Amino acid sequence: MNIKPPINGQYLVLMAAFFYGLNPFFAQLLFKEGLGAEMVSLYRFILPAIFFAFFLRTPRKNWSEASRTLVLGIAGGISIFAYFHALATLPAATAILIYYSYPVFSVLIGWTVFSRVPSQNSLISAALVAIAASLTVRPEALPAGALLSIAACFLAPLVVATQVQYLSNPRRNLPTTNRMGWITIGHIIVLLPIVLWIGPTQVIPVSLIGLLSVLGIALLAAAIPQVLFMVGAPRSCADKNALVGSLELVVALLTGAILLGQNLDRLEITAMVLIVLALFIKQVGEKPSGERLVYN
Repeated sequence: MNIKPPINGQYLVLMAAFFYGLNPFFAQLLFKEGLGAEMVSLYRFILPAIFFAFFLRTPRKNWSEASRTLVLGIAGGISIFAYFHALATLPAATAILIYYSYPVFSVLIGWTVFSRVPSQNSLISAALVAIAASLTVRPEALPAGALLSIAACFLAPLVVATQVQYLSNPRRNLPTTNRMGWITIGHIIVLLPIVLWIGPTQVIPVSLIGLLSVLGIALLAAAIPQVLFMVGAPRSCADKNALVGSLELVVALLTGAILLGQNLDRLEITAMVLIVLALFIKQVGEKPSGERLVYN
């Protein structure tokens, strides 16, 4: 068994959070191209799924872990469609804040489901993230009949929080490419039937910017950060992984303001400051074992 030199997983998760934060930017560009939430969701995963399908072969001893990863992928496919649907129908800031409240849900799920009692610092950091997210809520800006979209959007942070908790310490190790294969196939199992059922009138972007946005959401906002997270998460602890992920909200708001011309008001700037403060609160967790540092 070859033990590779330890890599600080928190830095890999931090890089993943930055790239994940680009999702709303690319999604909104594709919405402007006339694509619906179902096509944007499918484009996000179809290219990674095609690539990682070559790594689906799994030894019998790992079938149970592959099945659990597939279930995570199926849940992720449902939740990302709900999130992109909310992003297309609700004010962008509302959908973004709901999604990026997942660090709070992660601490709670880790505590209640995975029996990982959070430290005092973790609870303080999660509270700061919750306050930051709540500052960007605009109830008066919500369209009529938005309650269902809001409720469905909450599936996303719940699923992401569960993924963070499980993948930070999975029951059994899988090679990163193998796990990526199963989780992306899980996404496609859900999203492809949704697309066929809805029958969108437009399935291809109409401009070069749209085509580049498809590549951006598939590679920069999906494949690359997912690899970074799956490699980095087991090398860190769940609380750190969840709270570092709150950086996504900062990236999402800044890209919307700088690249899409969306206004950032005082409360949204305050929310970003609170998230940065939460990131600087030291999280103490168990060090990853040597076994977790080995990837085939």
